Amino acid sequence: MPEENEIIFYDIPSAKVGAWSPNTWKTRYCLNYKRIPYKVVWIEYPDIAQEMQKLGIAPTSQRDGKPHYTLPAIWDPKTKRGISDALLIAKYLDDTYPDKPTLFPPRARTVQAPWNDLVDWPHLLPLLPFLLPATLWILNPASDPYFRRKSSVSMEELSPRGEKKTTEWKKIEEGFDMMDQQWFEKGDSFIMGDTVTFADFALGGYLIWMRVCFGVDSEEWKDVSSWSNGRWGRFLKSLEKYEKF
Repeated sequence: MPEENEIIFYDIPSAKVGAWSPNTWKTRYCLNYKRIPYKVVWIEYPDIAQEMQKLGIAPTSQRDGKPHYTLPAIWDPKTKRGISDALLIAKYLDDTYPDKPTLFPPRARTVQAPWNDLVDWPHLLPLLPFLLPATLWILNPASDPYFRRKSSVSMEELSPRGEKKTTEWKKIEEGFDMMDQQWFEKGDSFIMGDTVTFADFALGGYLIWMRVCFGVDSEEWKDVSSWSNGRWGRFLKSLEKYEKF
């Protein structure tokens, strides 16, 4: 049983690699950074809706006119509240635990909100045909069929090959270079200078997704780590202290 004031953090399991989801990593980073005690409960994709409904946690969107439930989600026994969506969870943690390090600098919530959906940025959309099929390799069998329904074509067909793979991979590198130029000052460790914020944790979650799916020793991850003069390898290294409580 969790401690009386220990937050329950709902995450998606993998076959062997541990935590992998870019969205749930955002919340894991936030909880660790604020040093808020929590217990992880792992939920396979097909079971998310039922568990969230049981807890009374709101859906994050509507799909085909029906409520759509996603993770991360938390249940806070201190306030008896359940929250889903990483951005809303981060706002809740700052509001409910103001004595802990803050995730959003004053008046910066609106500015940082777009980082919650990083892969929806047009210049990073080419990432998805690489990452979605690779994610299948790390999921448990229970979640495999559910995850496949995210694409209108099979995951095997989605994955770029041959010359297209080279071209699309170059587009991703250009997208990361654009992000480096537009959001980071030269010499700064984080998006807002020397201070880590929610935006950094959102970006870190996507980088961990890439590292886990491609493999830490893969050519793909070595590429990503070296892009933008090594910015992304250094960046993720700077967040290592927040990977665990």
